[in-house]
Amino acid sequence: MLAEYRKIVNELNDAFNEFYVLSNKNAKKIDEYHLTFQQEVMMLYIMRNERITANDIAAKFEITKSAVSQVISKLEARHFIVRKSNPSNRREFYIILGEEGHKYAELIKNLDETLIRKYYSQIDIADLQHMTQTMKKINEVIIEHKENE
Repeated sequence: MLAEYRKIVNELNDAFNEFYVLSNKNAKKIDEYHLTFQQEVMMLYIMRNERITANDIAAKFEITKSAVSQVISKLEARHFIVRKSNPSNRREFYIILGEEGHKYAELIKNLDETLIRKYYSQIDIADLQHMTQTMKKINEVIIEHKENE
């Protein structure tokens, strides 16, 4: 039984790797920003959850606030994000997109639109929904196991 899972997981990994290579050919402008993987992931999270705190990010990615602060400082120096003080708690800062962050967000939005128009729209919507549901189930299982460890 595990052999079947191993075969499917290998195929899944191959498909993800191929998708990454193919989709990156459409994303050359993103490479021009020279963000690390961790910076990219945090930027995507901030873009979808503006006005969050370093504590929110640390909790989401299960990393230390110090690690978040290091990444945030680099993004702030490059004007991707701006820290704004929380009026109700002066010791806390909200993280919002800066000038470069807005440009990056627009680029990501345009890339997504291109991928949808050219590729995703060629796939039956039910298949995309099923794939999304399956990935969410896998994520739930991983989270469940982490909590039980």
